[in-house]
Amino acid sequence: MSSRSGRASRTSTASHLLTATMTAAAAAVTALGVPTAAAQDGTPDVVPSECEDFGSTGAYRCQVHSDAMDRDVPVIVRPALTEDNPKVAQFIDGANSTSVNTWVTGAKALDHVAEEDYTFVFPSMDGFTWSLDWEGQDEVKYETFLSEELPDFLEDGFEVPDGGRGTTGVTGLSSGAYGAVNLASKHPDLYSSVYAMSGLYDPGSSVQRYVFDSSTADRSDYDRGPWDGENGDELVDEDNPTLNIKNLTMPVLVTASTGIPNFGGDLGPDPIATIFNGGPYEAGSFIFTKQFQANAVAAGMDNIEFRYDTVGAHTWDTWQRSAFEQGNVDTFLSRIGGDGEGDLPSGPVGSAIEGSGSSGSSGSATGSGGSSGSSGS
Repeated sequence: MSSRSGRASRTSTASHLLTATMTAAAAAVTALGVPTAAAQDGTPDVVPSECEDFGSTGAYRCQVHSDAMDRDVPVIVRPALTEDNPKVAQFIDGANSTSVNTWVTGAKALDHVAEEDYTFVFPSMDGFTWSLDWEGQDEVKYETFLSEELPDFLEDGFEVPDGGRGTTGVTGLSSGAYGAVNLASKHPDLYSSVYAMSGLYDPGSSVQRYVFDSSTADRSDYDRGPWDGENGDELVDEDNPTLNIKNLTMPVLVTASTGIPNFGGDLGPDPIATIFNGGPYEAGSFIFTKQFQANAVAAGMDNIEFRYDTVGAHTWDTWQRSAFEQGNVDTFLSRIGGDGEGDLPSGPVGSAIEGSGSSGSSGSATGSGGSSGSSGS
């Protein structure tokens, strides 16, 4: 064998030894749980053991333990893009929540917020539980989970400073809209921005109370209403954002549509249900939102802004258009932490709501809706 081939052989052997040594060292680091070099995108050095990659989205699917409910709750977490970022956005699902929050599956929210520098969380909850702590039902303590346990998990598992307390925004649709506004009215020290779509906001109203109780008893897993129990009347007052509207000290954006289906948009897999169910549901939300606006006006709440779309049923076509095409999620996010542009509405808002095949008007709660305009394609 020539000297050249001998040197090549020794070089190859050394290379194999170096590779083996590095592989063994990496395995040891993994086994010991020693942090690797800090990630450049703000993700934690070591992902919590409760979490696994959620496809190629940059998010994780986590099983977050709730001591209050003595069980795990599925939560999709997309970490902030920079380290030590305290800003968090909670996205609350509608009543038909599944094991994966339908903001992720129905609205493709992770795609829309891919470049946004916030920690995004998408919790999954039992259907028709309204983000509440139910009296006498230990399995349903979602207010405690969202306002206490989830911030603790984000602080410990994803290194979010103070778990995002004071720098968290909350948005929700349908029953999640009620959940978002109710949570903010009860925990104003946690939430600094609210965006609610197509909701209802006064369980003290006989009509709205019927919606809560009948839908929950008929369609939840618990065959009862959230306030059934000895202290129900007292608790329903505590869980009433209309009664507690003065606690909404942060900027709040509330939207609804008329219930007229968007025939130029996506009517979903069952167009008949969209027209004959989704239309009336959204019309009801429109009325409930107008009632909430009247109470906001009476209370002088100029930090609560209302926007209405003339086209849209109670469907994802409406909510995706409102949230992402009309820029309402951008407005909501910019207000988190209180340092975004336009932190509070500054009097009546006269700009039209833009959207494919839709038009609308908007206004702060300082008047009967403010000036309005319309646009459409």
